[in-house]
Amino acid sequence: MPESSRPDPQLRAALEQAHLPTLVMVLVHLTGDLRWLDERYRPAPPRGGQDPEDGGFSAEVQCELREAAEEAILAWRLGKPLRTEFTDAELHRMMCHSTAEDIDPATVPMAAEEIGLVDRDATWRQPTVPPASDRLSAIIIGAGLSGICTAIKLDAMRIPYTVIERAGDVGGTWYANRYPGAGVDSPSHLYQYSFEQYPDWPEYFSKRDEIQAYFGRVCDKYDVRRHIRFNTEVTRAVWHEDDAQWEVHLQGPNGPETLRAPIVISAVGLLNRPSIPNIPGADSFNGPAMHTATWDTDVDLTGKRVAVIGTGASAMQLVPAAAEVAEHVTVFQRSAQWAVPMHNYKRAVSDEVRYLMRHVPFYAAWYRYRQFWTWNDKIHPQLQIDPDWTHPQRSINAANDRTREFLTNYITSILAGRPDLIEKCVPTYPPYGKRMLLDNGWFETMLRDNVDLVTEKITEITPNGVLTADGVEHRADVLAYATGFDAHKVLYPIEIIGRGGRRLHAEWGEDDARAYLGITIPDVPNFFCVFGPNTALGHGGSIVFHNEIQIRYIMAMLRKMLDRSIQSVAVRQDVHDDYNRRVDEAHAEMIWSHRGMSTWYRNRSGRVVSLSPWRLVDYWHMTREPDLDDFVVQYRRRPAGRQ
Repeated sequence: MPESSRPDPQLRAALEQAHLPTLVMVLVHLTGDLRWLDERYRPAPPRGGQDPEDGGFSAEVQCELREAAEEAILAWRLGKPLRTEFTDAELHRMMCHSTAEDIDPATVPMAAEEIGLVDRDATWRQPTVPPASDRLSAIIIGAGLSGICTAIKLDAMRIPYTVIERAGDVGGTWYANRYPGAGVDSPSHLYQYSFEQYPDWPEYFSKRDEIQAYFGRVCDKYDVRRHIRFNTEVTRAVWHEDDAQWEVHLQGPNGPETLRAPIVISAVGLLNRPSIPNIPGADSFNGPAMHTATWDTDVDLTGKRVAVIGTGASAMQLVPAAAEVAEHVTVFQRSAQWAVPMHNYKRAVSDEVRYLMRHVPFYAAWYRYRQFWTWNDKIHPQLQIDPDWTHPQRSINAANDRTREFLTNYITSILAGRPDLIEKCVPTYPPYGKRMLLDNGWFETMLRDNVDLVTEKITEITPNGVLTADGVEHRADVLAYATGFDAHKVLYPIEIIGRGGRRLHAEWGEDDARAYLGITIPDVPNFFCVFGPNTALGHGGSIVFHNEIQIRYIMAMLRKMLDRSIQSVAVRQDVHDDYNRRVDEAHAEMIWSHRGMSTWYRNRSGRVVSLSPWRLVDYWHMTREPDLDDFVVQYRRRPAGRQ
């Protein structure tokens, strides 16, 4: 018997832990047989944060799937080819079957990229290298996940680049955020580059150190670090029309200096400047006081009294971790947060599952795709305001109301017997009105004897703690600000001066940034943003995907510039204005514009500045390839045949 056809105990053990909805899709590739898409093998959809490995199948079908998969994998090892080509109709059927949902057919080409059947970078990846005289160079601002990805893609196009990073290492937010409990609130298998997938994530929702290590490994593999100027900050960028170059001013270890390049790509993101509330007496506190994004890892919380101001995403991770070691934790809440149960949140990924991810073709791809759908556009309809909905005080449409009922029942089931906590912890606004969080033990933590949840307004910080409006001083040894970021101050504090002396922040002000597709700005030539205005995701999902398609758009534009001898591009003002009008109109019909809502997504005038209103598939189509007709284009020399 050939070695690869013999029974494999390791494979058999791994298949016992397989995610069966994923295994069904693997069987289609391994056997080429679409009978696996029959109703008998249709899995149950994920519900309420739960996606059990058994897929809702009967014991008989579970056994059939595992046996068929073992046989097919052994045959593949002997050389049986995989099926990788499908018609759009077949792939659409596979997508719907995998998720047990009716998916928009417009999603098919985007899904083909996610699954790995189509090259995401096909719009710009070409084998030919442009002539040396037309070569570009670029300056990337930031070495977080967006800056690293941008660097890798520029290198693939053989465009020289320099990365300017104000911190001492790569990773961006994962370098900066070191507070106890810090981790990702998207599934690990989504929070990675599509072109550099890691099969050995130790947890389904990985912690900070593992994520930072992942980005470090990617940088090393693609030799990005040698292009990075660490501990250096961009202070100013000025466009020079005469030679179509950006003059970029830096402040680094050796003082101020200047670089020049025709292309600047901002990868600084929106969540990079901590927001600390202006509370009287803050400077008087005797103990350590720090924002979660500037955490002092030398501060030991063991046996300490810890005061945490804020109840957003960072607090929801910090507080349960702190409560495990602190003498007492006092949480100061301005508004309650919706949080969904997530059965995988604290689960380790077993060795058997990692074996499947690494060794079984298309297993990781389809596992990732089911998450991709569940965490992204599936949620989008819940965000649309139904003008005829009769209960706008609690929800915005029927589906949103069902989510409210489910989450309310979930919270009250955990806090049963504590009506005081139920009143504090059940939000009064509709689900998704603020960022939806993941419950990693938050509500159970509120029940602990060493935790207090305070909803009285803070009036003052004293040398010994926090004073609230009811006159109570809550004593503390350590003060933690889990108060988010100045997300509206896009590109702040960099001074950007474009064509004709156009000063970007004079037009944007402090909190009203706008860009076409969130990427490019009128009269600011050859300047591109990744994770710019209106590109954060309010309906879940992975920002890695969103950033990848923005970077694809930028690379496709650079390819056009190289191939057509273009010196500069800047989006037309009318195109930019029309796009932002459509953004605002879309947001006007979405939950973040619901009356009474208060969220960091909106600026002082009420405009949604941070979030994208679009389904991912819509934005994917918008950014698939740039249209030069949308831009003011300056050529080095006029192309032949162009009038």
